[in-house]
Amino acid sequence: MKRDLTPILFGVLISTVLAGTLTIAGLKAGITPGVSPLVILCAWGLFAKVATSGTGSRFLNLAQAAGSAGMAVTSRVIFPAPLVQVLSRQQGLEMPPVDFVTLMIVSFGGALIGWGFVGLATKKFLTDPSLPAPEARACEAMIDAAVAGKAERPRLATSLGLGLFWGALAPLLINLGVAHHHVVLSRVEREGRNFTFDLPFDPIYLGIGGLLTVSTALLVAGGSFLRLFGDYMLTGVTGNAALDWPDTSMRWVGGGAMTVAVVWSLFRFFGVRTKKAFEAPIDESVLEIDNGARRFLQAGVVAGVLVLVAWVITKEGGVTLFGLTMSAGVLIMSTIMVTLGAILSLQIGSSASPVSGTVFVTTLVLCLLAILVGHKSIDDVLLMTPLLVGACVAVCTANDSSQDYKTMQFCGVRVQDGFLAQLLGLVGGCIVVPLVLYIAHESSLAQAAAGTVAGLGSPDLAAPQGTMFATLVKGLLLESKVPIAPIVVGLAVGFMAVAMEIIGDKKGVQLPSMALAVGIYLPPYLGVGILIGSLFRFFAQGRSATRNEGILAAAGLITGAAAFELVLGLLIVLLAFDPKSLSAWGGASSDIQTVVAVVGILLIGVLLFVNNRPSRR
Repeated sequence: MKRDLTPILFGVLISTVLAGTLTIAGLKAGITPGVSPLVILCAWGLFAKVATSGTGSRFLNLAQAAGSAGMAVTSRVIFPAPLVQVLSRQQGLEMPPVDFVTLMIVSFGGALIGWGFVGLATKKFLTDPSLPAPEARACEAMIDAAVAGKAERPRLATSLGLGLFWGALAPLLINLGVAHHHVVLSRVEREGRNFTFDLPFDPIYLGIGGLLTVSTALLVAGGSFLRLFGDYMLTGVTGNAALDWPDTSMRWVGGGAMTVAVVWSLFRFFGVRTKKAFEAPIDESVLEIDNGARRFLQAGVVAGVLVLVAWVITKEGGVTLFGLTMSAGVLIMSTIMVTLGAILSLQIGSSASPVSGTVFVTTLVLCLLAILVGHKSIDDVLLMTPLLVGACVAVCTANDSSQDYKTMQFCGVRVQDGFLAQLLGLVGGCIVVPLVLYIAHESSLAQAAAGTVAGLGSPDLAAPQGTMFATLVKGLLLESKVPIAPIVVGLAVGFMAVAMEIIGDKKGVQLPSMALAVGIYLPPYLGVGILIGSLFRFFAQGRSATRNEGILAAAGLITGAAAFELVLGLLIVLLAFDPKSLSAWGGASSDIQTVVAVVGILLIGVLLFVNNRPSRR
């Protein structure tokens, strides 16, 4: 255990730094990058001698498990928590302050549930042959490169090095106003509704595309194009039909499709196995959990449940029907969605994982339960939101943990040895993220000019995900408006996707229904970016398996983008830096920004293509 102390302490430190600094960046952008490759890169750089020793792989794996854990809290606090402030502003009410103590408590409870559940189900998750775990493969490739001798090491300068360069340069050019983040190919505005088809100049999505299997990437992109088609058709909807088909209809369609895909994925995960043709040799010795560790995990789940229930009883001043209903709803949804979170991470990676979809479904269920027991006021939202935060932290903890444990499995490190590292990293995130959220909100209010909009949900702290969930709660809970037609269409699409998956299984082809549902739910540009990255890789290697240099290039793109966000987050937190001021340093005409973005996309594609060519093996 003594030899593990250094990587765990390093991981907890970097986990806390990443979780805190990327909180504000995430509030502004509405997304958070996967940081596991970044953690490995930092540990590799700071402990190079240890990395090349006989224990280097174990060292880097433990650092990753602890170092990436805090971001699970960041991602799931900053998405649902701001809906209280945003909804209050929408209703013309005084915004309540950020209750950081409550957020710490519910985040810790949720983290314990997600951590314990995934640990207990480790063997079940990590032996499913239909889950490609693309980002875990990227982490494995980085660790293999770090521990390899110089003669065995792949060409890092032209793979990982250039990937890091472009991963950091792309967001810098965007923030400097030299390149567009999205290259608009088509834009339509009719009847007050907008449709946009664009290409993303985003190294994270292109990098993920360079890691995914082509079939999964095509399904995600297929869902994105269905979303685009639906959004385009919605621009022509007028009159009474507009009430049944609001401009958010395709997100409801995606939610419906995802619901069916979730149910099927859970059924398949716990019962039906995929065809034996997908099976690969697995060393199950690294997945064994001894009785002491199992009891530790079980205690974590029980403690997490007790924390959430105790908070509800304290908040309600006793046992109430509403409190019991909300508690039961959160615990049931947490159980279901934690499984989904782990599956999603191993399906398409944590950076592109639509965990906000789990927030969507969980919010929908909690609103329906609140309506059922007659609680439909904004005061009831004050109880529901922290529970929603706890459930979402549980899901994202599962999302991150499963990826870290899969990396350990790939590297031949016993998964059980990462449990403590993961838990300690989560604790750091549970403390720092609510505090940074509180400070950001209060600072925005204090610095705002008279009469301007400030705080969470304002232009400076846009919190787009929180705004979306506030709109959902307002329409469903406060106004009781549910667009039935889009949900029914989404359910039908979900059943179609499941049928495709079943047929694919029989023919030995992986066609995950979840990938199609994800493509519909997420913004279309994400699926387009994934498709571009995947096609460049496919054209280079055909049906051959991805090798280390191709994986390292894709991992570098993701890591470089995360590193840029980290630096930007540090400047914001420590120096109150305004990212908008960067545009004063650069700035260019719209045409030049378009050209730079297109050239950047092509150069990133060339990077993936060259590093995946068979001649580089």
